[in-house]
Amino acid sequence: MNKCPQCGIILYKDTEVCPLCSCVTEVMEDDKQKAAVDAFSVASPYPDVYKKTKILRFVLKLVLFIFVVAEAVMVLINYLTPVSYPWSLITGLSLLYIYLFLLYWISHDSGFAAKVGFQMLITMGFLLAIDYLNGMHGWSLQWAIPSIILAGDAIVFILMVLNKSRWQSYLLLLLLMGACSLGILGLFFAGKISSIVMPVICAGISCLYSFGALLFGGKTAGYELKRRVHI
Repeated sequence: MNKCPQCGIILYKDTEVCPLCSCVTEVMEDDKQKAAVDAFSVASPYPDVYKKTKILRFVLKLVLFIFVVAEAVMVLINYLTPVSYPWSLITGLSLLYIYLFLLYWISHDSGFAAKVGFQMLITMGFLLAIDYLNGMHGWSLQWAIPSIILAGDAIVFILMVLNKSRWQSYLLLLLLMGACSLGILGLFFAGKISSIVMPVICAGISCLYSFGALLFGGKTAGYELKRRVHI
């Protein structure tokens, strides 16, 4: 049995890291182990969270194995068929996207805002990769990604309304989308994309939304920025 020196909990599984605080655990002496067993009548004073963790890890490994086999089959079919377009790369990116989605949402205990932001970044990268594999026509930067950012603005607004007591926890996600929208607008002025319509709409709404949240948030918004990014 191990014991966490920080939390003080007793772990009946031989784990080197505390599941609560991630502190390195210490091995208990034999007499202390016996006393702990007698005190708790052999029942663990801490719930066995490792059974669920092992199941989730097995599921993720199984999904990864299936995806790797499926992609290998698709690459083989793409190679053997008289099609010059590498469509198997797109299917591979799709499978990778799904796996990263499952991996992050299952394995991480971060807040909902962080998960939404990470998912949006993966989605935007996925769309950009598909556009690149198709000859980089610019539709991802001109239409698709700005649409994702606008959808993210709507999601953040709904989350702020539903969670009024903790609305500031979504502030960094809002600022991230504003920065992404300005980045896409900058690509237009750099001559990388041809259409400015959607990037301008996206940047205008995102930046206006971020400015309003900072302005009306006042001290609450300022405290959140200091707490998160120390500014």
